[in-house]
Amino acid sequence: MVGQLPDKLLRLLSIGRLTFSKDEVSSLLGMTPSAFEDASQRAISRGRLLRPRRGFYVVVPPQDMAYGAPPATQVIDDLMAHEGAPYYVGLLKAAELHGAAHQAVMAFQVVSSKRMPSIPYGRGVIDFFYNGTMPPDELIERKQTDAGFFSVSSAALTAADLLRYPRASGSIDAAASVIGNLVEQIESSALAGLRGVIPTPTLQRLGYVLDQVGAAELANEVDKAIAGGSRRVKLDTFVATPQAGSETLDDRWKVVVRRPLELDDEAQEFSPRTG
Repeated sequence: MVGQLPDKLLRLLSIGRLTFSKDEVSSLLGMTPSAFEDASQRAISRGRLLRPRRGFYVVVPPQDMAYGAPPATQVIDDLMAHEGAPYYVGLLKAAELHGAAHQAVMAFQVVSSKRMPSIPYGRGVIDFFYNGTMPPDELIERKQTDAGFFSVSSAALTAADLLRYPRASGSIDAAASVIGNLVEQIESSALAGLRGVIPTPTLQRLGYVLDQVGAAELANEVDKAIAGGSRRVKLDTFVATPQAGSETLDDRWKVVVRRPLELDDEAQEFSPRTG
C-alpha cells in the first residue's frame, strides 16, 4: 500500500486535482487513514506531497519539484476553503500580479478574516494579514489559473492596503514606489468604493502618496471618499518618535511628514489613469 501512493497522486494530477483534505483520502485515494498516514510521511520527505495545514495536502507535480510546490495561486482557493475563511491575495503579491512590482516578491501575501500564522510553502512562505471586515466583491477580482481560480485585490484596494499594512512592504518608501507603479492600473471610479472599507487615516496617506507620484486626479477621488472626516495622522508609522522640528504637516491631507518620500525612478515616471 505504501508504494502505491505516488501512483495515486499522479492519478489525481491527471484529473486536475492538486489538493485534497484528510477527509477525502478514502474516496479519492482508496486508502485507510492509517495506511495513508504512513505513506504520506514518505511522500512528504521525498518532496511529492506537502501538508501546509493540518488535514490539508498539496500534490507536487513533477515539473514543480525543483521549486518545492506548485504555484501558490493554484492552491490558495482550496486552502482557504478548507480553512472556511474569505480571503484575497493582496499587497506586494497583488501588485506583482497587476504588473506593478519590478522585483520578484518572495512572500505570497494573503489578507483574510481569519487570523493565521505564516505557512512555509515550497521554497517560500505564505504570509497572512488580518482584516476582520472583508471588502465587498467589487474590490476583489477573480483570476484563472491552470488549476482553477483565485481572488486578488483590485489595483485600488492593493494601493490602500500597502499603506494599511505598512510592514508588508518594509518601508513607506517601498510602499509608495509600488503605488507609483500601480497608478496606471487604478480606475478612479474604484477609489470611491474604498470609503467605509479602508480606515480614513489610511485614505489620507493614500491621497498624499498619490499626490507625490503625480496622480492628481486619483488623489482627488480619494479626497472625495474621505469627505472631510480626516484628523492629523503620521505618514510613516515606522517612526515612533521623530526628531524635534523634523516634521511638517501637509495641509490638504493632514498628514504629518518626517521627510520627503524616496521613490524609485520607475515609480516617478508613471502617470495616473483617469478612466
